[in-house]
Amino acid sequence: MKMQFVKYFMTTSILFIVGCDKESDPSFEITIDPIEYQYGKVEVNDLLVQRVRIKNTENSSESFVGEIVIMDSPAFTMDFSGALTLAKNESKEITITFKPTAAQQYSGKLVVKNEYILKEMYLYGEGVAPVSFSFNNSKLQFGLVKDGESKDLELVITNSQSSGSDAEIDLSLAAGDFSILGGLTTYVIPPGNIETVVVRYTPTVTISTKNLQVSHNSTIMPSPTNIPLSGIMDETNFIYTNINNGWTQFETGNYEDSRQFFQDAMNKGRTHAAYDSLYGEAMYGRGWAELFNRSGSSYAQSAILDFARVIDNYGNKVSSDSHLDCLAGKAISGLLIGGSTAIYNTVISSAASLLNQNSSYQFSHKTSVDHKDVRMAKIQAHYYLGEYTEAASEMDVLDPTNAPHSSDPGTLLAAIQTLAGSL
Repeated sequence: MKMQFVKYFMTTSILFIVGCDKESDPSFEITIDPIEYQYGKVEVNDLLVQRVRIKNTENSSESFVGEIVIMDSPAFTMDFSGALTLAKNESKEITITFKPTAAQQYSGKLVVKNEYILKEMYLYGEGVAPVSFSFNNSKLQFGLVKDGESKDLELVITNSQSSGSDAEIDLSLAAGDFSILGGLTTYVIPPGNIETVVVRYTPTVTISTKNLQVSHNSTIMPSPTNIPLSGIMDETNFIYTNINNGWTQFETGNYEDSRQFFQDAMNKGRTHAAYDSLYGEAMYGRGWAELFNRSGSSYAQSAILDFARVIDNYGNKVSSDSHLDCLAGKAISGLLIGGSTAIYNTVISSAASLLNQNSSYQFSHKTSVDHKDVRMAKIQAHYYLGEYTEAASEMDVLDPTNAPHSSDPGTLLAAIQTLAGSL
């Protein structure tokens, strides 16, 4: 009987102890919101942040003490460290950052745990290459367009095949002489695809310049990017008309009006390099009008400056005949200026260049001016420089009947004066 009591007591004690141990184990209900997260496409070395809320619900038996870890991928990181302690019905918000280092798929998980519970949240993301796109033109130059007409140019935008995502393009263009045909200004261009934007220029002013502003989602290109636009109202007919009127007035001896027509042509011509050839033609016309007008004491100086500028700056843009006319004008006006070795050398070099190219030269707008006047200018320049032998040699060409001419200064001067008076 005694032995049975002892056995009963021991069994009851063991059951009591076991029952007490079971009752002492805590229980936890931990929630993570959201239960998983898709970061989607994120450019390599860029980052995207997601906030996550962890809660120890009121269904837990007590406060939660545990840890938070991110597993399986270093591309996911969080702003929390240390032990996590949450009272019942308490929550904590943490930040999880996804930063891919390569163009690939990533997956990881956030784990909340202690010795009694393990809760997981799955994380997904894709690292992609940056958006990279290009234009077929860095600027759109419409050139000359006549008043009342329009011209269209295409801007082709290509999203590179290597881009990790769509190129998102927004265009902006201030009101003016340029417009986007169709009015569409927003484009989404998949990798490897293109979009063509048609820009129209309709001139209302002499020169138009604007920027087509391109805003986009590329992180490796400046945004916005500007595409310069430029166009010129074609004033060619106006310039041609004034040049022709200038020569008409010149040929009838109305040199002041002639000069003004050339000046008006130059005023339009200087607005853009597209008119350079016409500007040169008008300038050399002004030089001849100044030379014959002789309204001021510096007429020859003004004329030679025009001829020299045309030769130096527009010599390959004006016609070959106009170039010869400039050489003739430079030689003749230079002799009228005189007074210095440099000027006389200019006369000689200009005359020599002209006569080497056309020994029978004649000025088409005033046929009384020809190769004889140019050679006489050369002879006189040689004489003033004391180059009597060279002057006599040129006299032999100009006046072969009396060749050979003496290089004696006095005799030569008399011959020059006689011949000059008969030209």
